Amino acid sequence: MTDKKDVTKVATESSVPHRSRWQLLLQLRWYLSGVVILAFASGQLLEALILGDPRTPTRFTLDIIGWGFLGGLAVWLSLTWTAHQERRHQTGIQQALREQRDLNQQLQRANEYLALLSNVNRHIAGSTSLDNILDSALTFPQQLVPARAAALFLRHATGPIATRIRGVKAEELQRLRQAAGLTTTNIPGHPHLYTMPDHSGSITACLIVPLHDGLDLIGWIELYLDRVHVLPDDEMNLLETIASEIAEAVVSTRRRSREERAIYELERAIAEERARIARDIHDGMAQTMAFRRMRIDLWLDWIETEPEQLRKELTELKGTLREQIADLRRAIFALRPIQFDELGFVGGLRRYAVEFARQQEWEFHVDFDTTPSTLPHHIEATCFRIIQEALTNIAKHTRATRVDVMVTVIDHGLQITVRDNGNGFDPKHTLQDNPDSVGLRQMHERLTALRGLLTILSHPGSGTEVRAWLPLEPMTEKENTNENTATTGRRSPNFPPGVTRID
Repeated sequence: MTDKKDVTKVATESSVPHRSRWQLLLQLRWYLSGVVILAFASGQLLEALILGDPRTPTRFTLDIIGWGFLGGLAVWLSLTWTAHQERRHQTGIQQALREQRDLNQQLQRANEYLALLSNVNRHIAGSTSLDNILDSALTFPQQLVPARAAALFLRHATGPIATRIRGVKAEELQRLRQAAGLTTTNIPGHPHLYTMPDHSGSITACLIVPLHDGLDLIGWIELYLDRVHVLPDDEMNLLETIASEIAEAVVSTRRRSREERAIYELERAIAEERARIARDIHDGMAQTMAFRRMRIDLWLDWIETEPEQLRKELTELKGTLREQIADLRRAIFALRPIQFDELGFVGGLRRYAVEFARQQEWEFHVDFDTTPSTLPHHIEATCFRIIQEALTNIAKHTRATRVDVMVTVIDHGLQITVRDNGNGFDPKHTLQDNPDSVGLRQMHERLTALRGLLTILSHPGSGTEVRAWLPLEPMTEKENTNENTATTGRRSPNFPPGVTRID
């Protein structure tokens, strides 16, 4: 701004002497014309007196008057044209100064806008949580549009939630919104100014700034003004850009939080499985081997006295060792890292299932052909844990020889199917009475947390089929309202009749 003033001052001062000289010439042009006429007439008179011009006095007089008039007219026209050119020159200088001043103002305003955008991006990049972004979501728009009060609303399944309120209490905010006629259905697609009725006190207008993440409306900002402030187009565009930056930051932070939570859940699932295997080794294999070690002392005495009993014990030991070797292989396999980072979720899950089946010597079929290539991370974590638990239960309890695993999309949800040809069981009695059904109960709890369903089809001697269904669509407001209603009110896949559904 200082440079602009200096330029204007220098240009004005340099033109002062030049303009003063021309103003003096303009003021003297009539007098100069008279002097030229008088000089011309005097010259003609002296010429006639000295040279003795033979012309008549009348013609002589007319000659003097005519030439004097023409000379004066020539002088007047020359000075007038010069004055006109000077005025055009001065007008051009003034126009150039005005344009320079306007350009300087535009440059200064553009620099201020860029500085504000830079601050927004810097703050977003340095934010470590959603709260950091929401705390500043009202600060940056208010730097551009000074507001008496402001509020930030984010859309939620239960309805819009005022996550931040500044300059006014919640009750007063509700009154202002009602006075402006604002509802959740009339939020504009671009910043829009609403005028308030006269009885709204000192607040005279409300500026609505929608928050779009590029696709959907995730919320909006309400700025309550004490005077109607019409923003120029460039400021309105800047305000919309700031709102877009905030919206994208909110969406990115939410996505990052879900990913971190899903990674944590996946790592916890792996850690829990390893802890369970460690307990199985300690409580099962280690104790069995300790018991067999003590039996060896007795077998040494039976070599001579009880050879038939020793043969029977060794036969049982052979079967026990076979089971322990299988358990040990399963434990070693479970402790191996799952290469989701290198193979992707579908590739890593396929490799895990196939290698698990190979360890158990199952006839195995896996169908992930229709599995979506991109799934929310919390869905991936739950899907992995369900398949992991189902395969572990089959290996421990069913004596199956064939297992099928399929992951497909049905009724706007992800359906996981694990089927075996083992000995089967009664689902109701097993879940109620058997302490070994902890895995199934954990499946049910995980699915319930995500509004999913667990269905078990089984009968003693006829194998088992476990179906888990997870919704892929976000929870709607109506579904959230009915979340605590009966199970029949939930969205569910079209399962065939005659199944045992666990709700």
